[in-house]
Amino acid sequence: MNQLTKIFAGIAFGAILATSASAASYGPALPLSGWATQNGGTTGGANYGSVTVSNVSDLKSYAKAGNKTIYIKPGTYAGTIEVGSNVTLYGYPGVVITQPSKGSGIKISGSKNVIIRNISVQGVGAVDEDDEDCLQINHESKNVWIDHVHVYDGHDGNMDIVNQSDYITVSWSKFTYTSKSKNHQFSNLFGNSDSKTADANALKITAHHNWWGDGVKERMPRVRFGQVHVVNNLFTSSAASYCVRAGMKANIRVENNVFIGVKNPLDYNNQSKEDAKVSMIGNYYEKTSGNTTGQGTAFTPSYKMGVTDVSTQAKAYALRDSIQNYAGPTLPAPGSSEVTPISSSSSAKSSSSVAASSSSAKSSSSVAPVSGEASLTKHGAGSSTQTVAAGSAIDELYFTIVGATGATVTGLPEGVSGTLKGSDFYISGTVSAKAASGNYNWTVTTTGGSTTATKSGTFTVTGGSAPAVSSSSAVSSSSVQVTEPVEVSSSSAIAPASSSSVPAAVSSSSQVIEPVEASSSSIEATEPVEVSSSSQVTEPAEESSSSSDADLAIHQVATQHFSVSVAGRSLVVYGAAGKTLNVMDMQGRLMMGKLVQTNNFDVNLPHAGTYLVRVGNSAKRITIK
Repeated sequence: MNQLTKIFAGIAFGAILATSASAASYGPALPLSGWATQNGGTTGGANYGSVTVSNVSDLKSYAKAGNKTIYIKPGTYAGTIEVGSNVTLYGYPGVVITQPSKGSGIKISGSKNVIIRNISVQGVGAVDEDDEDCLQINHESKNVWIDHVHVYDGHDGNMDIVNQSDYITVSWSKFTYTSKSKNHQFSNLFGNSDSKTADANALKITAHHNWWGDGVKERMPRVRFGQVHVVNNLFTSSAASYCVRAGMKANIRVENNVFIGVKNPLDYNNQSKEDAKVSMIGNYYEKTSGNTTGQGTAFTPSYKMGVTDVSTQAKAYALRDSIQNYAGPTLPAPGSSEVTPISSSSSAKSSSSVAASSSSAKSSSSVAPVSGEASLTKHGAGSSTQTVAAGSAIDELYFTIVGATGATVTGLPEGVSGTLKGSDFYISGTVSAKAASGNYNWTVTTTGGSTTATKSGTFTVTGGSAPAVSSSSAVSSSSVQVTEPVEVSSSSAIAPASSSSVPAAVSSSSQVIEPVEASSSSIEATEPVEVSSSSQVTEPAEESSSSSDADLAIHQVATQHFSVSVAGRSLVVYGAAGKTLNVMDMQGRLMMGKLVQTNNFDVNLPHAGTYLVRVGNSAKRITIK
């Protein structure tokens, strides 16, 4: 077993720390940046031995003892997991740590030099009573990196950082609440009392590329004292009463974030009395209400990091897509190039010629089944029983998976598919305009567990071409690593990127993309692009190119409108004539925007890595090794 990635000084994003070791084994392992790079940096257990654990007793013992890199096999582990100093916790896909009825799921208390990555931390449900947080950073903990985690349903909060804890980065993580939470859906508190004036010399925290999503009402985060950099995050919770709140002597730099469909992107606890300083810089707002105005001038970071421009809708949507695609536990198993499972699909016809899609999201076959009872819990605005017109999008819904590593779905109408995102399995998409009318009885089934759980529903399609039979018997699940269409936002008419952030286009069919200032390590795609149900795509499906990983070193997501082939670093896009082609990097930065004139369009990619390629309303994710 290789030792977890060592952290070393790099310059891809300025003066930041970058992950090394086998780059393909840990992608998309973007470099550590922000406050955790300061005060000597954060390396976790990289300079110590490593161990792999598969039971909670060993996990608790090694984590508390410290001085270790700890790989966690798939499974559900009952907390509290107390983490000592010089520790890395790195989860295989499918690791869930559960919060007990009293106490934390993971507790970092007074520890130094800690990394937590690729783990879901599941709370017991938020209620308004005094208890601990799902993930707690407390009592002068220093140099902590929380990366690619999903924290949800925390009893008191999801993840609080308090009591002079310092030099902390929280990145590529997801914070949500489900129906288990009845009240107090207050996610992240940075500083827990006006009277703790010593926090003015601590609480230096960077939060970047995180997603505050379903069910979060407040504290994204709420800040007292400190120097908090809230940069390049995504806020989409329709339940929000506010997003970022400035409290006693807060010092907050709110920079280049994307706020969509939320209330009060910025709120004040007591604006006239608490002497907060807040700089609102370059943020993107869409369908928001309430305050967006800062006051005073916040700090300027002493570190350097790459910040993605979100000044236009196209750039903001590129960042949104990237965060929805990669936030949460989306990293591959340690020591392996296997990626976190993406969904797959196939289409088949019954004797009545009714097409239906089937999607799956499975763990690597080399990983042992997760122990414990499997379950699926429904969330999201969409009902399991819906009536939808052909050519229209369904209302998205999703299921949280426990006791398993993936799921499959059968019986969906053509154009609708299932997508795994961390421990959540989403059902979304636009019903094909050619889908037959009638009832489509679909079933979601967990995979990769010692037991299975199922959930079912019915989508009734109206206005289709012919009466439909139940599609659940018309198709079997597929293990092909291809998905149904990935629908992005309806803003398909994207203008070429401005010269401030995108290299000038070469006026020929052989388009060269100049390198941007980003990490060039080879990284694996881990999740399908998040979908937006507002898109209305009615064109018939196209077959994706039949390239293999061995031949092309690429993981593809098929779409209805265009296909892609790759040889080395040369990308050929087919079927994009007359549409705008956009290429984005893993940070969500728009690298190129160009109106394509030919059906076969060549693009030369600057270096190995993962890219999002979007044409019109559809997108593909590709990985070049």
